[in-house]
Amino acid sequence: MDYFMSRCHSTRVADVSSFISWINASIIQGSGLGSSSYVVAAMDLHPRHRQNLLTKFADDTYLLVSSASIRTIKDKYDSIVQRAEKNNMKIHPSKTKELIVYRARSRTTLEPLPPLIEGAERVTTLRVLGVMVDSRLIMSDHVSQVLSACSSSMFALRLLRTHGLKREKLHLMARATTIGSILYAIPT
Repeated sequence: MDYFMSRCHSTRVADVSSFISWINASIIQGSGLGSSSYVVAAMDLHPRHRQNLLTKFADDTYLLVSSASIRTIKDKYDSIVQRAEKNNMKIHPSKTKELIVYRARSRTTLEPLPPLIEGAERVTTLRVLGVMVDSRLIMSDHVSQVLSACSSSMFALRLLRTHGLKREKLHLMARATTIGSILYAIPT
């Protein structure tokens, strides 16, 4: 706990130092320690209802609720907001999204539900840890995104080759960019 208390920051360039700024939040956004601090700060964050699932990764939190437990969403979200306030953290409304997942082969058109979380944007696709998930759990948006990234990587590799980059280095670059994009989250 001592690490999270009474912290400050000052920047020094050459012989000039900035004023000391006191850090009064538990997560230092953009720092190398931000994700680790969030994990420590979020240790006491648990689902309020047994049937719900709460996942935490880096500095993101995902609340997964089945249709059988939909009545618990407001209660759980309110507890997350209260916990964040207690720990001097902020819930960013612009980052709060609702994704309702439907059966992929369902042919019925469902009536749109009213918002389940006040102020949350209802979306049909959501990026979760770099993977695009859609409301029917179809991966076409993710595959399109990966193919687009690979196309850009291939263009860059061709450009590097025309500028004389050696074959071994090109292979290394291809593994780091194009192959890396294809293999990331492939089990998903």
